[in-house]
Amino acid sequence: MDITLTELAYLQWLQGEEKTRQQNILMAREYYDGDQDVRLTDRQRQYLGFEKGGKFCLNYCGDVVNSVVERLRVNSFTCQDQAVSQWIAGTWTGNRMDAGQRDVHSGAVLDGEYFVIVDWDKKAGRIRFYPHPRYTDPSLGGTGFGCKAHYPDDDASQAMLFASKRWTDTMTDDTGRKQTLQRMALYYPDRIEKYVMGKGGEWVEFQEKDQAGPMRRVDVGGKPLGIPVIHFQNPALRTELWDAFDVQDMINKTALDLAAASDTAGFRILFAHGWIPTTDGKEPAEDGSNLLKIAPGQIIGSMSENAGLDTIEPTDLSKLEGVLDGWIMRLAQVTGTPLSRFQMTKQIAAEGTLKEQDNKMVAKVEARQITFGNAWEDCLDIARRLANTFGNAGLDEEPAIESQWNPAAVRDETAELERIAIKREKLQVPLFQVWAEAGYSPEEITKMMEAPEIRNLTFATYPGAANG
Repeated sequence: MDITLTELAYLQWLQGEEKTRQQNILMAREYYDGDQDVRLTDRQRQYLGFEKGGKFCLNYCGDVVNSVVERLRVNSFTCQDQAVSQWIAGTWTGNRMDAGQRDVHSGAVLDGEYFVIVDWDKKAGRIRFYPHPRYTDPSLGGTGFGCKAHYPDDDASQAMLFASKRWTDTMTDDTGRKQTLQRMALYYPDRIEKYVMGKGGEWVEFQEKDQAGPMRRVDVGGKPLGIPVIHFQNPALRTELWDAFDVQDMINKTALDLAAASDTAGFRILFAHGWIPTTDGKEPAEDGSNLLKIAPGQIIGSMSENAGLDTIEPTDLSKLEGVLDGWIMRLAQVTGTPLSRFQMTKQIAAEGTLKEQDNKMVAKVEARQITFGNAWEDCLDIARRLANTFGNAGLDEEPAIESQWNPAAVRDETAELERIAIKREKLQVPLFQVWAEAGYSPEEITKMMEAPEIRNLTFATYPGAANG
């Protein structure tokens, strides 16, 4: 098939965009881990203990990501069909997603996107969720493992065409020899195609021993089961650290400036007139090899005729500390992270100030609850179809599944309880409603309402309750 110059230019653009995308992901991972490019002088390597290797950074990127992830927690899922609700609870618990969801949310917030592959475990007779990172190529410093979503015109707002997964596998051939192979799987709505990297660098179809051709994925009526690779997307597929990189670099530089100032001028220096202090007590060598270095307790000198010993008082480092605090504050501003997260000052902000700082974070988390919630619902929709097709689960596929999240706002438990108490005492809100707002489950509330002392309290508090 002939390719026009326009099509060729578009393909080259896509290739360049993909390379840039992967480089951004790898940079985000490095900054999150504190693997940042900070240049040190020989003296700085000496007092930091990095003569034999090591890197310095004053890393705040972890807090920028973690502050979002810590508030992203799915509490439960609801469905009007009771049988489906029970199945969802069992599937979620069986995959230990109470803890596993954090890996997915963390990966999506850090990389900008993450994936969950939904599969039917034939041996165990159950649904499995397999979290996967975004694919990054080893030639760029990546792992060579992960998934990628493919959309029309590379537009992630449209319906996914297919998803790919690439990895390295060690297999044993018919002669018993082990081989390390580059593998790839393409996930379409109605099939899974498998490939292996050939000797010439071309992808060739991989044949399973017990299967010829692509793996068909349709229900008993021949309807496609859907793409079992669910895409979790951070806004614009960008890392949460997108606006943090440059500011984090300035934090590192300012921290090093502060350390250098402290090392050279943060202490009292003795200044000698008429003689030059040396490490061996001899006259200064022509190459300066025996001169004392500026450091705590050292003396500098000059060969002036008036011999004597003066002092140079230490420099006030508070201004540099203020510059450092200023960059940390800017990091909080550009990333929407509450300043209190970084604990910059010794003073505790007032409740109103803390709430104001938290508003941007709450909005950010709630936006991700919507997109990530949709992705979790897609996971369970696919899982339900797989369970019906391969496990004869008999689940109704029509009722919608909705995710329920823990509140995005930081809960001030004392203030919350005081507010609830006012509702109870002043407005005489029913006791079961008060308990519900306090976070008790319906089962817990039912059990508490059945207690004799509570029933008596209820009837005494609400005249006529015993009559209806």
